[in-house]
Amino acid sequence: MIRRLIAIVVLLMLVITTYVAVPVISDPADDYFLRKGKLSSTIVNKQWLNEDSLYTEIALISTSGLRVTLLVRRPKLAVNKPLPVVLLLGGLETGHKSCELIPLIKNVICASLSYPGYTPKRYAGVKFFYRIHDLQTAIQRTPPAVGLVTDYLLQQNYTDKNHLEYIGVSLGAFFISVPAVKEQRVSRVWIVQGSANPVATIRHNFLKHVDSEWLATAFSYIVGYSIGAQYIDPVRWIGKIAPRKVAIVNSKQDEALLLTEVKHLHHAASDPKEIIWTEGSHITSTRKNVIAQLSDIILNRIAKDNE
Repeated sequence: MIRRLIAIVVLLMLVITTYVAVPVISDPADDYFLRKGKLSSTIVNKQWLNEDSLYTEIALISTSGLRVTLLVRRPKLAVNKPLPVVLLLGGLETGHKSCELIPLIKNVICASLSYPGYTPKRYAGVKFFYRIHDLQTAIQRTPPAVGLVTDYLLQQNYTDKNHLEYIGVSLGAFFISVPAVKEQRVSRVWIVQGSANPVATIRHNFLKHVDSEWLATAFSYIVGYSIGAQYIDPVRWIGKIAPRKVAIVNSKQDEALLLTEVKHLHHAASDPKEIIWTEGSHITSTRKNVIAQLSDIILNRIAKDNE
């Protein structure tokens, strides 16, 4: 009976290990262009207006089977020339709605996308393994999804083909360097409130909820490497973006990041690079003042540079 129980436990552990480990054995960037495929069809889900903007929500479908939801926000007032476009990758929960959070846009078009494969659900108990699978899928598919969105945007008449810029904010700051290296058509990359070493960031934030450092370390390494976070560490990629410009925006009061890892990211970037320090906390969808401050810095700079 005991032998049978041990055998069942070992078999269960092997099944769980296989489920968790197999998807992250190889670097997903090796198959970037296969995962990206080519744009095969687009579906406009809906359009609407507010005081200053025209919004269009679009589903993009690739020949590889990749599917991504995109929101394009354009100034409502007609402009008789193509405008610079920022492709914004924000948080997991805000996804393609990130452009809606910006208070005001003028003479710049904002496009934001969701993380493919990720659904904003909470799982308890053993169902947590579904969340690991969701995050693995997001890490594998998000960089090529950014590339697919890039293909779409550069086909549009409203896009200034020489001024397409990437912005990765918070979680998106870990992802955005990968497609920035792969997609040479991007003129500048903004890494906003990001750092090096996503596993260390997981540990830093988990320590806010537990008193045990060894537990936080074990949790962060197990979860981080299980989802493949090591493949999107910006330090692996940011130095390869040159000779295109990189702007890195951070706050020394950012409670979600380790200052040592922030500076590690700064050092890893190649020239031409610009380091911008701001004041305030880490960005969230409810911190309107932080969103307004960062939007003002970045969008005003982009509009001014393209006058």
